[in-house]
Amino acid sequence: MERRNFLSTALLSIPVISFANLNLDFPIIANKSKKGFVIKANESRYFGKTGVNPDFLSDCKISTSDSDNGLLIFNSNKNTFKEKGGPPLHVHSYENEIVFVISGNFEVHIEDKIHSLQTGDTAFIPKGTMHTISSPIDNNPGQIMCIFQPASEKVEQFFEYVSRTGQVPLDKIPEGW
Repeated sequence: MERRNFLSTALLSIPVISFANLNLDFPIIANKSKKGFVIKANESRYFGKTGVNPDFLSDCKISTSDSDNGLLIFNSNKNTFKEKGGPPLHVHSYENEIVFVISGNFEVHIEDKIHSLQTGDTAFIPKGTMHTISSPIDNNPGQIMCIFQPASEKVEQFFEYVSRTGQVPLDKIPEGW
């Protein structure tokens, strides 16, 4: 009888032992009291506070403070692509980036290849990959959404500063960029 109990216990413990050895890297939300919210088209949510900033170059939709540094989402607006071009080629050491074209035409340079993107297209740029996104024309009416995962508060501070001032000072560039 004791042998049967031992075998039963051993067999039943196999799933538990199997899961114990897995490195499940699921994000854990530290503040479970957070509630869902809606951000309207003309609103922005830098640092978890919603506001309207008509002169900003982009709109933050999900703040790093909303996601415990797990996510940052922002999109371009009518002020973003007044000039042809975009940022220089760069690398994010810690963040994956996803670029989704809401409307219009853009170019994304990933490593040594330039891809034309149109409405509905998505580019995934894994951390550690040389890239940039640019507008092929002046006064581009198109719009993109950029998603960073994970994203630190320093990344959000950088984008808020650039969006507010239109400048990219070297002392504001996040570590690993």
